[in-house]
Amino acid sequence: MLLSKRVLASAIVATSITLSCAGPQLNGRQTTAKVARSDDPWLVGERCTPDTPPDPAPRTEVLAEGVGQPVAPGATVRVDYVASLPDGTVLHDSRNERMPSEIIIGSTKLMCGFERAIIGMRAGEQRRVFVPWPLAFGESGRPPEIPPQADLVFVIDLYLPAEVIIQNGSRPTNPSAGGGMRRR
Repeated sequence: MLLSKRVLASAIVATSITLSCAGPQLNGRQTTAKVARSDDPWLVGERCTPDTPPDPAPRTEVLAEGVGQPVAPGATVRVDYVASLPDGTVLHDSRNERMPSEIIIGSTKLMCGFERAIIGMRAGEQRRVFVPWPLAFGESGRPPEIPPQADLVFVIDLYLPAEVIIQNGSRPTNPSAGGGMRRR
């Protein structure tokens, strides 16, 4: 009897350790993407600069939590997104492109509001982001699909490049800081 209680107690401790060391579960959300495209003309816009005012800032709403370290400048990420106007009119759905877009934070000529929206995201996270027009396509918009002074709403899914995690377990170097990056 004493032996079976010890065995049971050992099993409970072992299970507890295994569960606590396994890390957070994502309910099946994808955290990496093996392939990507770097030619997403829809996101090309004015980059953030040191002179870009902090306000108005994008408003974010986390729809699904991610895991790991938050994305910071210099990181390479892959994203799928749906862009729409505040009234719900869908302008672009990148999921129709069959692969996510690859972005190097701070190096890619990327719309400032979108870049600010993904900084701080974690792998597997999904956010709804409200980007004010000064951080989107500005005063003139992008006729005919985006009117002048149009705020945009993005639903963004963030992934990390699978080969970076598998091959060296660390973040890629920042090309803008003189580091190299291998392309496939």
